[in-house]
Amino acid sequence: MAGEATAATRRSFRVPETMPDGVHKRKLEKIRKTLSHNADVKRSYRKTLKRMGLEVPSPLPSLENGVKRSAPKDADSSDEDKYQNAARPMEEADQKHVGRHNKKPKQSRYKREEAAAAKLRGELEAAQIERERREVERRQRIEQRQTNKTKMTQFTRTGQPKLGARVDVLLDKIRKIT
Repeated sequence: MAGEATAATRRSFRVPETMPDGVHKRKLEKIRKTLSHNADVKRSYRKTLKRMGLEVPSPLPSLENGVKRSAPKDADSSDEDKYQNAARPMEEADQKHVGRHNKKPKQSRYKREEAAAAKLRGELEAAQIERERREVERRQRIEQRQTNKTKMTQFTRTGQPKLGARVDVLLDKIRKIT
């Protein structure tokens, strides 16, 4: 059988590089991801069995003249017990994490949309409050600059600058820096 691939000559699934983007390429990529995921699941299963000290099945089924060999019919039932016992702790752990009681009840579409609208309203209100706060700060800065400008440009009747007002402005600048 020259057309059949043996276990030694098998290669991973590959997507041709020259294939145009579209439905077929996406389908091939989906198949590749599925195959990779299944291989990861099987690998982790074998690792778990090995960690528990149980017999680990071979990763690939053995082929003899192109025909799969199955396990002998008169195999011990103790092997089956081992696998069942190995599966029990895993099942119990899965039930603890993914029990029906732990699942959230499904929300109705109306409630979901209502919750989303309430969240959006909250965000808009917060943005409005932040905008108003920035506007108030801006007005205060403009007012402060205006008062500082008037203090710096004050002169006496004889044309001398009023240094007391200027010193106050300069001291305020120094306090802000430190």
